Amino acid sequence: MFEFMMVSFLFFFLPNYFFFLLLLFSVSLFNKISWNGMFFFVDSYVFLLLIMMMLFIYGMVMISEKNMNLLILSGVLIVICYFFFVSSNLLMLYMFFELSLFPILVMILGFGSQIEKINSGYYLLFYASLCSFPFLYVYYKSNFMLSLCYFDFFMNWELFFVLTLSFMMKFPVYFLHLWLPKAHVEAPTTASMLLAGLLLKLGTAGFLRIMNSMSFIYNNFWILISLLGMILASICCVFQSDSKSLAAYSSVTHMSFLLLSLSLLLISGKVAGLMMMLAHGYTSTLMFYVIGEFYHVSSSRMIYFMNNFMSSSMMISILFSLIFLSNSGVPPSLSFLSEFMIVINNYMMSKLLFFFIFLYFMVAFYYSLFLIVAAFAGKYMLNFNNNNYGLSLFMIVMMYNIFWLTMFF
Repeated sequence: MFEFMMVSFLFFFLPNYFFFLLLLFSVSLFNKISWNGMFFFVDSYVFLLLIMMMLFIYGMVMISEKNMNLLILSGVLIVICYFFFVSSNLLMLYMFFELSLFPILVMILGFGSQIEKINSGYYLLFYASLCSFPFLYVYYKSNFMLSLCYFDFFMNWELFFVLTLSFMMKFPVYFLHLWLPKAHVEAPTTASMLLAGLLLKLGTAGFLRIMNSMSFIYNNFWILISLLGMILASICCVFQSDSKSLAAYSSVTHMSFLLLSLSLLLISGKVAGLMMMLAHGYTSTLMFYVIGEFYHVSSSRMIYFMNNFMSSSMMISILFSLIFLSNSGVPPSLSFLSEFMIVINNYMMSKLLFFFIFLYFMVAFYYSLFLIVAAFAGKYMLNFNNNNYGLSLFMIVMMYNIFWLTMFF
């Protein structure tokens, strides 16, 4: 096991070999579910599925990115996230959680094209530091006894709020989300794919790790925030003219939906949330990929110019529609299944929640459908290079792959 990992690090500067050896290591992790080596502790198939998703995204980045510096930064981020997913100690978890910001920050500041990237870097660091320092206070107050297996002290509501705050920033929950659209708009396509597909999953996975302290705590606050976030962020999506900004806000809506699912404290809610994490990881990566390709061809990200993909390339128009349909939760996609389960759970808990979710679905389906219709119709003609799109097919298969449900339990 450990040999695979060490050998893969030897090939770090050769991305193809590095990717292949990490894949071998991940597959061998499936074989030994709880392997306590250095500080490794994989307590559930969930984290293994997240690791597999991370490798899919890394493969996608390797295919689409030509710049070697960006590839090496992506490799650094993948390694940090690897250690995050398999760490067995809460301080280890926190260290890798915060460390994951730096490769993204370097990507935005070093490879962003506009001067506003400095502003977005400030936003990113400000939110990260503001929400993370209280976490260290909780760790200090617990006499450094916070292991992932059990909590040996009682927590009141305020302490739990402080503990979850740093993970909420990476969710990102509405009201802590302002850094996300800014970072996405300024980042290159590769950084956007990693940011949406991978970095947002760190917040959700971290929240999962500390959820066992949440059992008897008054958690209606997060339910309220998530309902507000879903509706407000989806309304924000409708008014966006920049397609990348729209995709960023749609990430916020999905993550709020996920928080609602986890806050209900039901097993089926947890399973549905995990499925949504995976579905969102694949879908949002592909969304930023196709928007990035459109940007490279037309030098614009405006939805107004997204016209007539059909006469340019039938392949990309079909892929585009599949991706945005999955984003709005159309069967047989994984996101439909997870959203359906979350809606049923909410209906069981409260009839009033169902009204809010219905409102959210109306708005969310509208903006996804609007993008698809805008991309198919119109007179504007683009010359797309068709060679790349077959390579995103694997991600689309994963996005609609509903046959691995047995892995979630």
